[in-house]
Formats: sequence, structure tokens, C-alpha cells
Amino acid sequence: MGNQVSAGDVYYDNSTKTWNVKIISKTPHGILIVGEMHLDDEKTIVYVTPGEQVLKILRSKLKEERVLIDVPADALARIKETVPNVTVYG
Repeated sequence: MGNQVSAGDVYYDNSTKTWNVKIISKTPHGILIVGEMHLDDEKTIVYVTPGEQVLKILRSKLKEERVLIDVPADALARIKETVPNVTVYG
């Protein structure tokens, strides 16, 4: 993942006295939240979503992702043959 992951929104949770930073991943279809990091008032990391969990979340979200494409009607048959598990409407 490396350069595909970065920090997102930051907020302070007064109940836990931690700064919470969303971990985001840039994908071809947009930005996805894949974890969180918590820092105490001294900016020491007290929690970070484990890398394995980040990958699991990312894979799950990418699997669920659906896209809409605009193609000529005569291309639909080729798409159905080429793309597994595709649903064609229309």
C-alpha cells in the first residue's frame, strides 16, 4: 500500500483525551477510510489499526464497490463474457 495510504480527518475525543486521525487509502475510484490512529496529548501513538486489518477493510470495501459504465448496447454481450459476476441492466 505504501504511498496509497495517508492521513485524513483529525478530531479530538475529549472522553478519551486523544487526537484521532482517520487513515485513508486512495483508490482509482475515490478515497476510502480504512483505519484510525490515536495519539495522546504528548503526540504519542496509543493505537493504530493493524496493517492486516487495514488490508482486510480495503479489500472488503473494494469488493463491495460498484461502478456504473456507459457503453453502446452492442458492447454489452462482450462485457458479460469478459467481466465475471457482472449484472447488466437495460
